[in-house]
Amino acid sequence: MRDGSSTRKKLERCALSLFVKKGVTATTIKDIANKAGVAEGTLYRHYESKDELAQHLFSSAYAEAVKALKQLAEKEPTLDQKLKVMVHFICGQYDEDPILFNYLLLVQHNQLKIIHDKENNVHELIVHMFNDAFRKKELPKRDPDFCASLVLGIVLQAAISRVYGRITRTMMADADDLVSAIKGALHY
Repeated sequence: MRDGSSTRKKLERCALSLFVKKGVTATTIKDIANKAGVAEGTLYRHYESKDELAQHLFSSAYAEAVKALKQLAEKEPTLDQKLKVMVHFICGQYDEDPILFNYLLLVQHNQLKIIHDKENNVHELIVHMFNDAFRKKELPKRDPDFCASLVLGIVLQAAISRVYGRITRTMMADADDLVSAIKGALHY
């Protein structure tokens, strides 16, 4: 007996592709079913709605990324090393699966509102990292939310430039320059 996991994965990949290309609102259940080569009702066996599918795609990928970033940061003793491994991880993830990463970028404003768990939040993870660095006197105390915003702004803007074809090289090709830009923006 089949468990449907391969169909579910196919539906998810097709939905991701369409959501990135057309947007979640403009993509229909019919579009997803046609791209996946299945009947429209097949999607409803896995998800109650297109919105539930969109939310699942975001929350599961986002939670996995936060977990991986947290594990990487915990292994490193200094802010410099934490930033480097985290930026390299993000760049590698973009290069490995640009469709998924672009989806996360493009729908984050609607989907992040749904995630209430501070433990599963990249911004909060980086704030915690900066607060730890301030306690260790690795850099002068300042607003940790602003510092986290600088980090995310620099890295995510580089990714957004790739979404729109302004930069065509891999993210990893710019990883060390992104780390340097973050350090420059933070003046350390």
